[in-house]
Amino acid sequence: MKLVKIMRVVFLGAAMFLLTACGETGTSVQSTSENTASAPASGVYVPNQTGKPMSEDIKDELESKHKQEAAAIKTIQEEPKGSHKGQRILIAYFTWGGRSGEVAHMIQDKIGGDLYEIKRDPDYSRDYSTVLKESAQEVDENVHPQLAGTQPDLSQYDVIVLGYPCWWFTAPMTIPSFLEGKDLAGKLIVPYMCSYSSPFEVTLPALAAAAPGARLFTGLTLDKDTDYSVIDPWLDKAGLL
Repeated sequence: MKLVKIMRVVFLGAAMFLLTACGETGTSVQSTSENTASAPASGVYVPNQTGKPMSEDIKDELESKHKQEAAAIKTIQEEPKGSHKGQRILIAYFTWGGRSGEVAHMIQDKIGGDLYEIKRDPDYSRDYSTVLKESAQEVDENVHPQLAGTQPDLSQYDVIVLGYPCWWFTAPMTIPSFLEGKDLAGKLIVPYMCSYSSPFEVTLPALAAAAPGARLFTGLTLDKDTDYSVIDPWLDKAGLL
């Protein structure tokens, strides 16, 4: 029994790293080769299909499932150099601990475009243990939360750079809320994902399911060991530099 309790503490500690790998800095400025993303299955995408709650240690099982789903989703590896310079660009990000917002501002400095921070309504708790429970419950129950404020008109943009952390081995549920129901046909989505150790691929199925018809560029993983020097080559391959 003591061993079980110890393992649960270790697991929750690792989950905290996942939640705090990206987060919240800066202010938001609000404005209004062909591969097409496709959802891994018809109907509503379910991020946790294990039948077990996030309170159990299902990291390996869930990440393996999401990687298998991601392998069936086509993404764009490279766009013609400079092909999207000067186009209408939105840099949208969800953040909690600071990093994905920091990266969003860095990207805007490099390529221009409008900046928009995605926020849940009500906002997530600033307390670690509480936000762990809130976000786990959303994944367990496949809740797509309401977002705060006026949403940008995505139809006005050619390219959407989308940043977010890895929460519970998938994209935060605010990301489907932001993308679903929008006409994204032909839009280029250039995603980056901050995490402690998980790769971008574990978030790809949720992203693809929420944005059918969009063109998904290969996502960039910014884990705890990643140097920001990888950002420029990634933007260059996306045709944004």
